[in-house]
Amino acid sequence: MRSPTFLYSTLLSILLPSAVHANGFVSKACSPPAKSAAVRCGTISVPENQANPNSRMIALNVVVIRAKHKQSGAPPLFHVDGGPGIAATNASEFYLGPGSSYRETRDVVLFDQRGTGGSNPLRCPALEHRPPLEDMYTNDDVIACRDDLRSRADLSQYSTEVAAIDIDRVRQTLGYPQIDLWAVSYGTRLAQAYMKRFPRRVHSAVLVGLVPLDHRTPLDHAINAQRVIDLILYECQRDDQCNSRYPNLRHEWQSLLESLERTPVSADSSTGRLAIRRGPFVEALRSFLYTAAGQRQFPFLVHAAASGDFGPFLKILPKDSSQFAEGLYLTIACSEGASRIESAAIARRTDGTAAGDYRVRQELAACANWPVYSEPDDFYAPQKTSPPVLVLAGSMDPVAAPEWSSEFCSNLPQCRLITFPDLGHGPFDLDQWKDGACFDDITVAFYQDAKSIDTSCLKRMRPPAFR
Repeated sequence: MRSPTFLYSTLLSILLPSAVHANGFVSKACSPPAKSAAVRCGTISVPENQANPNSRMIALNVVVIRAKHKQSGAPPLFHVDGGPGIAATNASEFYLGPGSSYRETRDVVLFDQRGTGGSNPLRCPALEHRPPLEDMYTNDDVIACRDDLRSRADLSQYSTEVAAIDIDRVRQTLGYPQIDLWAVSYGTRLAQAYMKRFPRRVHSAVLVGLVPLDHRTPLDHAINAQRVIDLILYECQRDDQCNSRYPNLRHEWQSLLESLERTPVSADSSTGRLAIRRGPFVEALRSFLYTAAGQRQFPFLVHAAASGDFGPFLKILPKDSSQFAEGLYLTIACSEGASRIESAAIARRTDGTAAGDYRVRQELAACANWPVYSEPDDFYAPQKTSPPVLVLAGSMDPVAAPEWSSEFCSNLPQCRLITFPDLGHGPFDLDQWKDGACFDDITVAFYQDAKSIDTSCLKRMRPPAFR
């Protein structure tokens, strides 16, 4: 099962196949060294500007993990990660270990999206290593990173649409007529863009934590997180042990928010004395909601903080604010999200939520100093046709509202939606569930036969208990 580090772990620089194809695949040693002979590493070079073959070249980091028992004609699985800013090659250990069932009869292909991992990464160290309870962005740090990246990258060439073209370049270079897609979070937007542009190249697709193409990140973060917080408070009341331990949880939560709004709390951490303010506190707490395991700690953390003890919260708070390639995140989020947010929409989508407009205002301020590109209007239009698609949604997803998945599937005749009770934004903590293997069992079965999937294991899945 994938652990939370599958999403947030330190980005690897990495991997590709043994055979060198005449049209561009170049083998290289894996770094770190591959733990299996099934892994082959290399690079595929593409023009930074796809419309200008003479532009600067980008070497895409690629890893191919060979099938255990290759089945003739089986399309490879292309893994498309989230963020934007996460390197797909992070997932190599999963497919070599607990996720090896995915490559029983097919190759698995991982490559770092341009701007991530080893594919000309657009990193902003000052932003990525900012203490998480400070403001997300400062003008000086944003401008400094922008100027640094502009000196070595044309940021207009790092869009979702251009990344979709890269996917097909990798497919073509490796010699695969068709591919299967597995995508999560932002990666579902990239997968949708690829399916729209290259519909005949996709055999089937699995989309997890689906985000629509026209989503305006981060406008809905607050309201989607609020839905999950309300559900956690409700579920704690229904759970005998949780309710017994935290009988006044709803009141404690509201009092904590009001107190932090009035007066920041000074607390000691491993990095020194810090001030805890409502906006950064709730944003940090929101990141814990991505998994059921994190959600089940929410009552304990809130109760302790409301009692004046922020120690448990600070103990599990990551030292860095972001594991994303922040330069790529800002490039895509500012151009495809923030630039399309109308001022009037902010209040409508954030008023009355615990998070409020903090995240939106932080990103809008950063984006005011970041270059943006324009996508044609039809880029944001939903798909009208598709190969067989399986959409997997978590009922407790704090990022991608389950109704987004329902609406997406309702417009496609070959789309099937399965909702996993209590699942967060993705399969990042299933090693802590009872019968968590159900998620991957269903997914693998879909790739084998999209029309026949046994979902009976859903009834046996159980999330971790409340702390």
